[in-house]
Amino acid sequence: MQRVVKIPTLLGLIVLVAGLIGGIIMINSRQQVVTKVAASPTPQGVALSNITDRSFTVSWTTAFPATGFIKLMPQGKLSEKIILDDRDRDKGSQNKRTVHYVTVDSLTPSETYKFVIGGDNSQFDQNGSPFSVRIAQTLSSAPQSDIASGVILSENGQAAEGIIVYIQIPGGQLASALSGSDGRWAAPLSVVRTENGDSWLNYDLSATIYAVKADGGPEGIADAILTTAIDKPVPPLKLGNSYDFRQSKESVLSEGNKQNPSSEKPFSDETEINSLFDFSSLGPVTPLNEGLTLDNPKKEGEVIYTDKPEFFGSGSAGSSVEVVIESANTITGEIKVDGSGKWSFPATANLEDGNHTITLKWTDANGIVQVLKRSFVVNAASGRPAYVSTPSATPTSKSKTPTPTIPPNKSVPSTSSGIPKSGGLTQTVIIFMIGLTLVVTGLFSTVKPNKNLIK
Repeated sequence: MQRVVKIPTLLGLIVLVAGLIGGIIMINSRQQVVTKVAASPTPQGVALSNITDRSFTVSWTTAFPATGFIKLMPQGKLSEKIILDDRDRDKGSQNKRTVHYVTVDSLTPSETYKFVIGGDNSQFDQNGSPFSVRIAQTLSSAPQSDIASGVILSENGQAAEGIIVYIQIPGGQLASALSGSDGRWAAPLSVVRTENGDSWLNYDLSATIYAVKADGGPEGIADAILTTAIDKPVPPLKLGNSYDFRQSKESVLSEGNKQNPSSEKPFSDETEINSLFDFSSLGPVTPLNEGLTLDNPKKEGEVIYTDKPEFFGSGSAGSSVEVVIESANTITGEIKVDGSGKWSFPATANLEDGNHTITLKWTDANGIVQVLKRSFVVNAASGRPAYVSTPSATPTSKSKTPTPTIPPNKSVPSTSSGIPKSGGLTQTVIIFMIGLTLVVTGLFSTVKPNKNLIK
């Protein structure tokens, strides 16, 4: 007896296998897209340096390669202006890197300028407000030329290109330079101004102690203490190490497990190296808040005199906003800006006295995920009047602890995450196994004897 297999069954098996392979490829591809969207090139170690009567420099690093630029805010006759990284200006195109260095020039003396930092499809401000810098006034001719120089090496001893070198002389403003392809850098110390920028800094050309810090972001950091007598050039600085060059013989404070046996402090009592390069005074760097405002609490650290406040603000009508209130029992919810451009989020549980944080997350008109984060303090014990939560416009809310049943959300689910989560491989494999079983069953059920061969 000859067995006959119907062609459609084999074809179905082939289609099923092809579907499985295609599904795996699509899922992996989608997961990669989600990862890219979620990543945000948040600036780290933002610093203002080289402030003159015509220019200033903004520098920062990011955890992964990204584009970098500065956007000057409109001011008087000055319209909004984008300034690219110094290394991208001549090319006219942007490159992704982890170390960013932007010089803003052609400015007006004694004027104050505001700006935000940009990277990829994101923009960042200073804790809810643009960064601000005051340009120095014009001074008479600079003192005698004095240039510090040196070379930066990577951890494996190779020339390190594109490393920010910060120079801090006590009593003076921060100066900086960028290492070239050969790792070399140079910075004119003679044009450093006093902290208020109103005069040239007066220092000893051969005996002043100052600090240098080389910041390579993910590649590492090197810092050194030296004097003006040995900075032409400064001995090579290898990322990952700390140095003290004040002695006549080069001394390494830390290199691997090596430690300097000297108990002497690394810097004078007048100023410590750690404080010299503390850029926290610029304030937290946050994603630029476009299209949404938070009017209660209105400012960072505001005190709210109720344990059940109502958070509210304005935004683009119809926008969906994800809300997270971080406290002992985290409250999460979702609201939608109404037709008049207003939104509100009544707290669904009492908040204990103390520090709390509210985070708003939404997608702006350009499809970019924006985040507004603000801390506040609850002081209900004082009994002072405050905005109290009302039962109107109750949002869909969740809590990590049991809460009363919340009315169903009648609004459109939030799209602030950018891209919905894709399925996993487990479901695909299960469906494949079920399909394969059905195909095999069908395969044997189609086996019939060929009557023409029976004798």
